[in-house]
Amino acid sequence: MTQKKVVLVEDDSMLLKYLSAALAEVKGIQVYTALDGAAGENMIFEQVPDLVLLDIIMPKKNGFEVLEAVRKKFDDKKMAVIMLSNLGQQGDIDQAKKLGATDYYVKVDMEVSDIVEKVKKFLGLP
Repeated sequence: MTQKKVVLVEDDSMLLKYLSAALAEVKGIQVYTALDGAAGENMIFEQVPDLVLLDIIMPKKNGFEVLEAVRKKFDDKKMAVIMLSNLGQQGDIDQAKKLGATDYYVKVDMEVSDIVEKVKKFLGLP
């Protein structure tokens, strides 16, 4: 079984640690992480993952800028990009969708286990 690659770009180091550990426990997922937008964009370009979990408010580059760069480089929509943010305003959700986000989750509304389940579903894993 080939490993599904997931890149997690999140500047909250505790959330990054918990979420990456939870995803790493899932059989069939290889997790790569970055703590800022610029590092995240580089990681995405290097790894060409199946799925990206992308925060919006981050140092160096925000999630919208990273999403735009990723969609320019990989214009097919095979790479799922899920925005993870504490910004729950409709305008932010609309902008993410317009830039090509596959989905949008408000972090404060979800547990780490919920995010893991959604990732598994997106990747077609049991």
